[in-house]
Amino acid sequence: MKKNTFWFLLATCILGVPAALPAQLFWAAGYTENLDTVYNGQILIKPQPDTVLIQPFDSPVQFESTMAGAYGPDGQLLFYTNGCHLYGANHEAIPGGENLNPGEVHDMACDEYGYLAPKGASIVTFRTQPNLYFLIHLGMDNNIAHSVSYGPLYLTRIAYDTITGAVTVLSKNEILIQGEVDPFELIRHGNGDDWWLITTTFGTAEYHKILLTPEGPRQHETQTLGYDFPFPPCRWQRSLSASPSGERLVRFSSKCGAQYLTFNRCSGELREAGFSHLENGIFGGGGSAFSEDSEYVYFTRWYRVIKVPFQNPPDTLRASYTPPAGFGASFVHIFRDPFGRLYIAPQASEPYLHLIEPGDSQPDTALVSLEGVRLPRRIQRTIPHYPNYALGPLAGSACDTLMITAIAPGLGVAPALHLYPNPARNRIRVEMEWEGKKQLVAFDALGREVRRLTFSSASAEIGLEGLPEGLYFVQVFRQGRRIGVGRFLKH
Repeated sequence: MKKNTFWFLLATCILGVPAALPAQLFWAAGYTENLDTVYNGQILIKPQPDTVLIQPFDSPVQFESTMAGAYGPDGQLLFYTNGCHLYGANHEAIPGGENLNPGEVHDMACDEYGYLAPKGASIVTFRTQPNLYFLIHLGMDNNIAHSVSYGPLYLTRIAYDTITGAVTVLSKNEILIQGEVDPFELIRHGNGDDWWLITTTFGTAEYHKILLTPEGPRQHETQTLGYDFPFPPCRWQRSLSASPSGERLVRFSSKCGAQYLTFNRCSGELREAGFSHLENGIFGGGGSAFSEDSEYVYFTRWYRVIKVPFQNPPDTLRASYTPPAGFGASFVHIFRDPFGRLYIAPQASEPYLHLIEPGDSQPDTALVSLEGVRLPRRIQRTIPHYPNYALGPLAGSACDTLMITAIAPGLGVAPALHLYPNPARNRIRVEMEWEGKKQLVAFDALGREVRRLTFSSASAEIGLEGLPEGLYFVQVFRQGRRIGVGRFLKH
């Protein structure tokens, strides 16, 4: 993407022109363990408000576990991946998109099966740059000692040209975290545009928090708290899941238990909210997901589903649902669609998904519909990992960088703040219509105050010396009431 195009898109957003997010959610699947079977004829699973559409998908590749993809603003397929390569709408590899997740696991699995990391890829877009896509994908190591060993954690950047229809790989396999990590989660920042990328160092209580902005990764910080999920005994699949509200997290191991956390979308701070133990059994599983209202958490452990309240969770996790005798499949990973349905993938190659419908409000039972979504083709552990695109800014907070003007109680609509030059390098000038004593406060993208000054004229200048490049926003107060909001970019 050309640099001038980027500044134009940013200026468009600053001037208040809305940019709609493209339709994102679809789910490509299809897998067979019989190598003499023709691979073509995969399926698309497309959740709708009142139903789940199953459509043919003429892709020549298999989806053993990993899947991510994106639609464009007109609902057309732009690209997708099975964790091995990036494919375009013509189902051919996009130039520059070959060989994602390089290494031994890629070389061992990709020619026949697809990549082996369940929920191992996800895509975010930005309200200020809706045609820029960040593919976050989790590599794997053939580490038998650790049973399932993830890492490095990668970023691949993709751009879509709305005029030519071209999909371009801007960068590939950028390493975000080099070492061994656990599964990741993505939560929209309180400013409504950027994203928090959260993961943990394997076998520790160290949480990584990386702020993803259209300009790239920022603010890589770590925080240590809670249970460290040591190895052993915490083997097999693990998961990290966010609530629809973006303010709660749960980290789960089917061998050890669940850590409950609260999350501040503005500052990125995590706090402990409880821990539930789980006896060490012989079976795996390891999926987790929140209910539609963020009040309950579901966990899978092979032949059972566990459901607990987030607030005041139990000390020990016990089964809320056990399938009838003779049931032959399993419960592995979970995905919640935007309409509140929960899909549970099987461990083995099966032609169905298990389903939990919205409105499952009983505190001690999980209303699981066995094989609730029948499929014309077998799938394996393939499960999507789309974040909650519907989350918006924390309106009225220091994080709300999308507000250009504000309504001050009793003062009607506030006059606009004019900030220039924007983007800025050394200083920025703020102009408005109000005379009289006022206070100006500037914050960074994490909501931390970086400048404060008092002035009485209709304009003020803010020195930017010592501030890192990135997005900042300004609020002006008069007699304790906010009368103007603006934002700028330092470069």
